[in-house]
Amino acid sequence: MECRGKIRKAKAQNELKLATGIKGNKKTFYKYIKSKRKTKDRVGPLLSEEGEAVTGSLEMAEMLNDFFVSVFTEKSGGVPNVVNTSRERVSLEDRIHKEQVKNHLGKLDVSKSPGPDEMHPRILKELIEELSEPLAMIFEKSWKTGEIPEDWKRANIVPIYKKGNKNNPGNYRPVSLTSVPGKIMEQVIKEIVCKHLESNKVIGNSQHGFVKNKSCQTNLIAFFEKITSLVDKGEAVDVIYLDFSKAFDTVSHDILIDKLGKYNLDRATIRWVHNWLDNRSQRVVVNGAKSCWKGITSGVPQGSVLGPVLFNIFINDVDIGIESTLIKFADDTKLGGVATSLEDRDIIQNDLSKLEKWSEVNRMRFNKEKCKVLHLGRNNQFHTYKMGSDCLGRSMAERDLGVIVDHKLNMSQQCDAVAKKANMILGCINRCVVSKTREVILPLYSALVRPQLEYCVQFWAPHFKKDVEKLERVQRRATRMIKGLENMTYEARLHELGLFSLEKRRLRGDMIAVFKYLKGCHKEEGENLFLLVSEDRTRSNGLKVQQGRFRLDIRKKFLTVRVVKYWNKLPREVVESPSLEIFKNRLDRHLSGMV
Repeated sequence: MECRGKIRKAKAQNELKLATGIKGNKKTFYKYIKSKRKTKDRVGPLLSEEGEAVTGSLEMAEMLNDFFVSVFTEKSGGVPNVVNTSRERVSLEDRIHKEQVKNHLGKLDVSKSPGPDEMHPRILKELIEELSEPLAMIFEKSWKTGEIPEDWKRANIVPIYKKGNKNNPGNYRPVSLTSVPGKIMEQVIKEIVCKHLESNKVIGNSQHGFVKNKSCQTNLIAFFEKITSLVDKGEAVDVIYLDFSKAFDTVSHDILIDKLGKYNLDRATIRWVHNWLDNRSQRVVVNGAKSCWKGITSGVPQGSVLGPVLFNIFINDVDIGIESTLIKFADDTKLGGVATSLEDRDIIQNDLSKLEKWSEVNRMRFNKEKCKVLHLGRNNQFHTYKMGSDCLGRSMAERDLGVIVDHKLNMSQQCDAVAKKANMILGCINRCVVSKTREVILPLYSALVRPQLEYCVQFWAPHFKKDVEKLERVQRRATRMIKGLENMTYEARLHELGLFSLEKRRLRGDMIAVFKYLKGCHKEEGENLFLLVSEDRTRSNGLKVQQGRFRLDIRKKFLTVRVVKYWNKLPREVVESPSLEIFKNRLDRHLSGMV
């Protein structure tokens, strides 16, 4: 009995340690959970072309590497002229400074894995004082000469299962583990590139992925602000979800380099990027077994620092000449427009033909089987669209940046899905974690469960009372798990733990979103979403917004409409906060006084 008690106490102490550090490092906790599961996550077994099962780690690594290499775009001969052109540098610092490198070294995540050179981030971070200056000298030399160490151009590929049949190599995503010093150099180059892109406003407003002050949520709100308005007016609307086939892996290096020149990036940086992409190699690692090295002829490495920025540049011109509403999050692209009349539908069809032409010119293929049409509106004719000679399939619901959007636009399917997933994680915590103290359960709930219920929730907030309650039940269950609170009412548990109900948290999130759109980092986007009441009509908080008209519940419940009455009732002191942090503090005090 004494031995059992000590074991239980040791487990509780370990779980408290894991829970305390959960925000900074979720990997350790998930490793702990996996150690308690009977079934383990593994790659494969994979099926060969002959239909035979391949189970050996080395054989699977070779098979996956063969598949990943097979999707590459063929490399064209020669070096783009823009690389060899000498021109004075534009918008560049003359030196890469020690403090700049030191800053990046200090931000290294020591829980991350090293690349093929096996230089661990923990070592680099612990030797920050000793390494900052010599690394700065190496980086500057590399940038000025365009010479790239071979170690920086190699990648260990970790195959990450996506969805579908685990036996199919095509259902794994290749994520690159590259040299950590090489990644720091990528950070330096990324700063140069992003500074140029921002100062010259190169990246179009339709791109929300890997762009400062934009996110999945801003993408969804911007797009469906237009779509719900059209449906509310009685228009038929068609939304086409486009799917590029292996988008990041098929970026043509030559075309990308030409586009860097087109956007007037300085030649030193273009040369560095060209040489960084040129003659790269990769090997796949499965359970410690490593495949042979294979050359990379196209693509930007998934998992790299520079990859997303370079991809945004490559796809930036995809919407030139498009008449319908097109919006992107990296390669996730959707097109929407009125489809009431034949002329309306012809506009959408012409836009699809332009996109098909773009894909041919830029050597990036659409996966037409996965391109789907979502028909919205009561009088929709369910028109069939084509890309090339292929007809696009019809869909009743699509997962849009992780949010389920269906033809009713009432968000019930999304509520069902997130409640199910959150309950699954909560159940895992309940089964695997011995300690049920608030010091353990509350951090785990806050870091692992609640984010599932609140991801992009300002876009998909529940429309129906049954869905509101379905989400709230998850938090009820979580608070009831805590030892000593089981017999309290839900409201008393929330008060004891210092928590808001999920419904009040959504209201809080709505107000924060409006503040960002009106006064904060999304102000440019906000000009298209909110119309301010003129000063002479303002009586209370000094920043009232006009109430938009609506006919249908899908419009009434949309962020830009539902927030108006709550925002306009906020006290002037809250609305006129000089910063977001001060706004949050004043808002919390205001909400704490609400019933």
